[in-house]
Amino acid sequence: PCRAFCRDVDKGRAILHDYMKQTPNLITLVKGDVTNTESLKEAIMGTQAVLALHGTFCPTPLHKLLIPIYWATHAPLKLGASPTHPYFTNYVAMQDIVSICEKYEVEKVVRLTGLSCAFPPYNPVSVLFNALLSFSGRYHRMGEEALRSSDKLQSFILRPGGLSDDERDPSKTTVQMDFVGNLPPPGRVGRKDVAEAAVTAVLDSRVQGMGHMVSAIRWVGEVPPKAQGEVSDGGASIDEALGMALDKGGVCDEPKWGGNYFALFHGIYVYAFFWVLIKAFLGFIRLALNLVGGIV
Repeated sequence: PCRAFCRDVDKGRAILHDYMKQTPNLITLVKGDVTNTESLKEAIMGTQAVLALHGTFCPTPLHKLLIPIYWATHAPLKLGASPTHPYFTNYVAMQDIVSICEKYEVEKVVRLTGLSCAFPPYNPVSVLFNALLSFSGRYHRMGEEALRSSDKLQSFILRPGGLSDDERDPSKTTVQMDFVGNLPPPGRVGRKDVAEAAVTAVLDSRVQGMGHMVSAIRWVGEVPPKAQGEVSDGGASIDEALGMALDKGGVCDEPKWGGNYFALFHGIYVYAFFWVLIKAFLGFIRLALNLVGGIV
């Protein structure tokens, strides 16, 4: 049996209707929010494993793009951001989940983040996504570090690239997993395969007792709109892909920046990016005005 933690029980029941009808005693819906510690406790108590699949979509407000403190610190707390800001959902909520799981002796946490978490602060993809999405990637990575720093829990972090609802033809497209935690972007992969990988990370005996693991995951072969890797790089099923990754070996040894330092480094690069962008824009305006003046 399992518990599905959701903000809207009616919506959750509608989404899971077919599964709940087939197995009426398998799924229990628990109402709550990851930003509410008490509701997290209610959902987690008595469980053996937690699948933390939550996230948020929070575009950066335009009026905050030029505020230096927004980029350099945990500014959402200081600038009155909503509880759905990535700082709270991706980072603070993971701190709470780790603390609660340790307290109630949960064995394992599986966390879904994203491929951009593998990129350093100065990577153009990291800069762009963090700038436009309220530092969602930065806070995902900090949440990862909060989980991996626990000496009482096992964890398995999944990092997919772009998620797809397309059906996969195993003869033309396979699944690749890599325990270094990084694969070439864009790393498109199907939601069904990611969901199966998350469940496999809990149940498969091959990844039990392994401490903290991080795996990038993507489709390889024919992946619209552009091919990724080779079919032979992956497995036809998640079970096979996991086996290939375990045989290959590899460990995610990314440096642990620490919360404040990681936030600061990302902030510096993003703010520098916007400074250059604005300077270029102003230069273009001056050039246009000079040209117009010359013509007149």
